[in-house]
Amino acid sequence: MKKVIFIVGLLLTACNQSQQPCDDKIKANGFIIDTEQQVMLASNNAVDLFKEIDKAWFERDYEKIKSIVAEDATLRFANGDKGVGSKDLINLIKKEYEENTNNGIKWGWTTDYAFSVKNTPIDNPKAGDIGEWVLAEFTSEKFNTIEWYQFNNGKLINWYQFNSPVK
Repeated sequence: MKKVIFIVGLLLTACNQSQQPCDDKIKANGFIIDTEQQVMLASNNAVDLFKEIDKAWFERDYEKIKSIVAEDATLRFANGDKGVGSKDLINLIKKEYEENTNNGIKWGWTTDYAFSVKNTPIDNPKAGDIGEWVLAEFTSEKFNTIEWYQFNNGKLINWYQFNSPVK
């Protein structure tokens, strides 16, 4: 009797298993001009790196910023200035902090959201195709800010900032 119950149990378990069809197609959408590429969601690793930079920026932890920002990282500031590497990013942070405190504006912001995306793979990737990108939006007393962060091998390699004044 025990054998019969065991066999019936195995059959019920085996019959109850539902297999999902294998979907090998990369889930992506959108387009990238002059390519066959699309955009797909990326990993949370890039979001975690973004969170580290965001925290270090707020705390003005320049050593942490130096450890995450690549020496040759390309930086494009909201005011049109361009920079390279952690030194230029740190100078921006120092300038923003000084301007805020001198004008009686509270240092800080609310990070409204962040998510990561990446381009669908290709054989000969260009600079913008490698790694993962994080899009983040912030709100402060002065600005609504949108920033793009490109990470590759645990380092920030590209950063773009766009501001819209809060009225």
